[in-house]
Amino acid sequence: MAIKLHRCSGTFIKGPHPCWKAQKALDDAGISYELVIHSAFRPRRPEVEELSGQRKLPLVEFEDGTLLADSAEIAARARAGTLVPTPPAN
Repeated sequence: MAIKLHRCSGTFIKGPHPCWKAQKALDDAGISYELVIHSAFRPRRPEVEELSGQRKLPLVEFEDGTLLADSAEIAARARAGTLVPTPPAN
């Protein structure tokens, strides 16, 4: 299942930054994703608002179009191995 991580352009910011926390959790869990970079400034994120109804980042966009827009939940589910469902066995 392919997912997209939408995050701000402040990729150099570490620590408590929500976008960094979500991306680090995905990386640490070995989850592959497409990285979609948006402006670091909320007023310059109309495409994020169109997609999710808000201008806050990060958010994960799943293949079916559903979104998860809470950095703490993204990180927790990535660490728990429940972010991306396991494909059914054939």
